[in-house]
Amino acid sequence: MVEMTQGTPRSSDGLQMEWVEATFGPLFPGLPGGLSLTFTLDGDTVAETEVGGEMEGWAPVEILAGPADGLADRAARLDPLSPVAYRLLALRAVEDATGTPPDEETALARVGALERERAASHLGWLASFAHLLGYAWLEGRAARLQLALLGAEDAGAVARLRGEAKGLGRRVERTPLLRRKLAGLGELGEESHVRGRLARAAGRSADVRADDEAYRSLGFGPVVVDGDDALSRLRARLREIEQSIDLVERAGKISLPDGAPREREPAAGTGTATVETPRGAATLGATFEGGEVVEAELDSPSTRRLSLVEGVTEGQEFANALVAVASLDLSPWEVAR
Repeated sequence: MVEMTQGTPRSSDGLQMEWVEATFGPLFPGLPGGLSLTFTLDGDTVAETEVGGEMEGWAPVEILAGPADGLADRAARLDPLSPVAYRLLALRAVEDATGTPPDEETALARVGALERERAASHLGWLASFAHLLGYAWLEGRAARLQLALLGAEDAGAVARLRGEAKGLGRRVERTPLLRRKLAGLGELGEESHVRGRLARAAGRSADVRADDEAYRSLGFGPVVVDGDDALSRLRARLREIEQSIDLVERAGKISLPDGAPREREPAAGTGTATVETPRGAATLGATFEGGEVVEAELDSPSTRRLSLVEGVTEGQEFANALVAVASLDLSPWEVAR
């Protein structure tokens, strides 16, 4: 043992052990498909972490270049986990460049589409998270509700799922073992400067929807939960599922145009838009010339969260480290970028 550990780093407990690498992903159950984590283990404790994405069919930001009237279709390919959010992001960038904001009815219908996607995305994450925790009932229930929500063709059908969503949330809130497992796990701290849903799960109101006129007309207010750990992130998602279903019902419609908005003239100049995707705020800046996108820059939530992975994993027992990473809800499509 002395010869094997000679020259190796000293562990936190003062012992010298042989450090080994363990890779989880890109198809590890409980983590997003395509996400890859490599832990350097000191015994069963994570000493170092590397994260990456390995995606087939990955679409780089460069695909946004081309005719403005096809920008929304191309943007939807950037993250198949949130195609509605990215489609809307592109539409708003074109509208900003051309000075053609949507009418009130269109804006509300977009809210309906985006919020249905948000609730479905949260349920998909919940099913995967439950699998990682070994909570079979929650995994199956969340997956079935997600399919029902995605199959709901109008706002009324979405609204009829409210009772099931509330029942799911109440059952999870009353599960004491979840509180014991998740409380205090994956804390980020105030110095992390997180935004969006992670900030809201740490007691801070941070949601770009609060500045959206269509959302304000529906009485929207951000879901804010105290805690800053995996448990508070779980609770925030459960409450946002219910809130999103309510917003769909209030909006009364679920519709998002397939193409670009009607233009007074070919898009020219610059357009910028920000959308609160299911994983946080994404911002797109695009430069147009003669109705063509000639340059585009994207800031996506998962890319910003990569720096958080080391903090929530290192020093943790590796099973807890996996749960902490899963609580961040990273999109491998954004990570790969």
